[in-house]
Amino acid sequence: MGRLSMKNVTEKPPGSGNLYFRRKVNGKDTYVRLPDITDPTYKSEYDRLSKAPKPKASHPSSSLGALVVTYRGSDAWKAKDFKTRSNQGRMLDRIEADHGHRSVRGVRPVHVLKMLEAFDGAPGNATIFLSVFKTLMKFGIQLGWRDDNPADNITGPKIGEHEPWPADLLQVCLEEATPMTRLAIVTGLCSGQRVGDCIRMQYGWINGGIMEFTQQKRRRGGVRKFVAFPMHPLWLDELAKVPRKAVTLLYDRTGAPFKSTAAIQERLRDLMASEAVQSVIADLVARETIREGDSFTFHGLRKNACCYLLETGLNDSEVGSLLGMSPDMVRHYGKRARALTIARGAVEKATGGKIFALMGVNGK
Repeated sequence: MGRLSMKNVTEKPPGSGNLYFRRKVNGKDTYVRLPDITDPTYKSEYDRLSKAPKPKASHPSSSLGALVVTYRGSDAWKAKDFKTRSNQGRMLDRIEADHGHRSVRGVRPVHVLKMLEAFDGAPGNATIFLSVFKTLMKFGIQLGWRDDNPADNITGPKIGEHEPWPADLLQVCLEEATPMTRLAIVTGLCSGQRVGDCIRMQYGWINGGIMEFTQQKRRRGGVRKFVAFPMHPLWLDELAKVPRKAVTLLYDRTGAPFKSTAAIQERLRDLMASEAVQSVIADLVARETIREGDSFTFHGLRKNACCYLLETGLNDSEVGSLLGMSPDMVRHYGKRARALTIARGAVEKATGGKIFALMGVNGK
């Protein structure tokens, strides 16, 4: 990428495309990960960090803030690789900024649960936060700042398998959703992309009816996947129903691009909790189509898209190329679709035989 000219922005490592906001804390450079420069939220996040007060240079002794600073200077932290420090460092920043005033000895399990509530709708981040907090408390025990770990018996939120949305559920959700929430669902269903990429999609990325862009999530080695997929007529029809108010396909109530995935996730939670949708879910449970307690997230639409493409006859590599998945992930996501395809192909053979002969009756 070209030379960066924005104040306090640096690329680490050079040529990787990973952008960080740099600032001094206790005389040392600290780095906060920025969104991709093509992400609509990049400028707002940069502005927030530029205007945000700098982290305190010092904290009360034996506070969580002091413990974070001490941990960052320890050999245990320095021994971690760069990627681990980058990922876990975001959570240490959060602990220092939001809870640095708390005394290490005064933290109780109920406080840890309250901290996790801030990650509602983001179970992956909550799991990372809990892991980092447990490690930090363990380090505090080693220093003699407390005798036990208040996070030891707390488990992270259930992530589990992302279930595809049954047809009945999908239909009622589309009927009950507001126009923008409906467009978001159709975008996830027809593109098979993660919610973070769906809110980034721009009109300028459409080329001859094909959506082309680079996924936000990095694969091994720090490489992002470029994807290009045809836009289904259903998607184009839904897109034509909403006014074009932003550079992005999806936008919030003010007409601005969504700054994060939180608003979409909240809309889906409200939709799933509606009376009409709950009635359909209860019916699906009664018919044993789904299990009681199953939940359906935006990411489940990615599995819907994968199964649909497999049913059209595309192979694993072709589906993976369209959705930005590895062939192994396609095989994992498409287990149900593949079983259905095999059943359809075998139906003539299976029903053409004599059932008694198959059972070993009549002396056979």
